[in-house]
Amino acid sequence: MQNILEARVEFQSGRINMITVLVEFSKGDIRAIQGKNRPMGGYMNIPSNAKLTDTLLQEVADYGMEVNPSNYFKKSKFLKSA
Repeated sequence: MQNILEARVEFQSGRINMITVLVEFSKGDIRAIQGKNRPMGGYMNIPSNAKLTDTLLQEVADYGMEVNPSNYFKKSKFLKSA
């Protein structure tokens, strides 16, 4: 189980469009991981009927695509400022 620090969920037409989680994999190793509701070769695909649950957030953390954390968590207290 990953240590999820923050999550950003985007909806479109009442359905989950994208989830980005800020995850601490080990002390000081913090990354942003993202899952979308459209296929991305080899990464997490959020089903169109998905409900927001802790389990879904963990699946994104485990199987999503790594993205630049500063693009999604600009004001996070967990990221070191440049």
